[in-house]
Amino acid sequence: MSDVRADFFGGITRPDEVFFPGPGDTAGQGGRGNQPPDQYGRPWGDPLYGVDLTPDDTGDGDTTPAAPSFNEDAFARLSAFLARAGMPGMETRLRDLVTRGIEDADAILYELRDTQEYKTRFAANTRRAAKGLPALTPDTYIQLEQQYRDLMRANGMPTGFYDQQEDFQALIENDVSPAELQARIQDGYRAVAEADPAVKQQMQRLYNVSEGQLAAYFLDPTRATPLIQREAQAARIAARAQEQAGFTLTAQTAEQLVERGITAEAAQQAFQTAGALGGLYQEMAGEEALTTEQKVGAALGFDTAAEQQLLQRQRRRLSEFQAGGGFTATTGATSYSRETGVGMAQ
Repeated sequence: MSDVRADFFGGITRPDEVFFPGPGDTAGQGGRGNQPPDQYGRPWGDPLYGVDLTPDDTGDGDTTPAAPSFNEDAFARLSAFLARAGMPGMETRLRDLVTRGIEDADAILYELRDTQEYKTRFAANTRRAAKGLPALTPDTYIQLEQQYRDLMRANGMPTGFYDQQEDFQALIENDVSPAELQARIQDGYRAVAEADPAVKQQMQRLYNVSEGQLAAYFLDPTRATPLIQREAQAARIAARAQEQAGFTLTAQTAEQLVERGITAEAAQQAFQTAGALGGLYQEMAGEEALTTEQKVGAALGFDTAAEQQLLQRQRRRLSEFQAGGGFTATTGATSYSRETGVGMAQ
């Protein structure tokens, strides 16, 4: 019998207890009644229990059990899952886990929890632990990020403002709930509603900026895009120019003033002076016209040529006035005082 078994299994001799269960013992001799089925689904006591019957394609007579097949579909599915979870580039580790038969997404993340990629991806958990807060599961962590992202989009926040994983890290580590984030966004819109109307008007006129973009600026000026920050500064200057001197600035002119380091406060003071000399900035018959940019440069003191031209205009008008000439009276743009065209005459 042993020879027959040896021939049948290609030289592999099996213990008798595998083939011949004892009387009244369906599990075989040795009392192995709790033995589970083998990897091929055969019950204990089956003559082929634990035997790989895969044909030997090599022809060398080697009947060593074949290695488990690799599940390419599971690998592709889990690779896409890790990419969506913000952990791409882990194919080598993932292939090893799938080869070991681990094909559940949660189990994969658990196996990867000690890797640097995992710790970087869910970095807020480390800081939460330092603050005595419980760590979030990957699923909860990712869902919270998506809730933050959806809130920003629903409230009209501009693209690039708090919509990346790194942006949400501080919110998660500080245990900011979606409801609290919504309240903060509403605070940003409230700040817009209470902001200087002239500045808002200039932001819309010069840059077509939406209320959502303005709310993002008020919500966190340090995280608003540098472009929005520069536009806000330019709009403040443009608002003061319009109010104090009647100058309508272009976006380019206003931004050039920002680049020169001119603040809204400094601009306001200079434009107040220009407004007081409003008649001097208005051309009369026969006088060479100055552009708005030249008038702004003269008022702020960086266009010396324009300053000289205004000075010459003032001297010429004063000379004509003293010689008995006259000027057509005009109305001040902001004070409604009568002006002589030379300077303010009270």
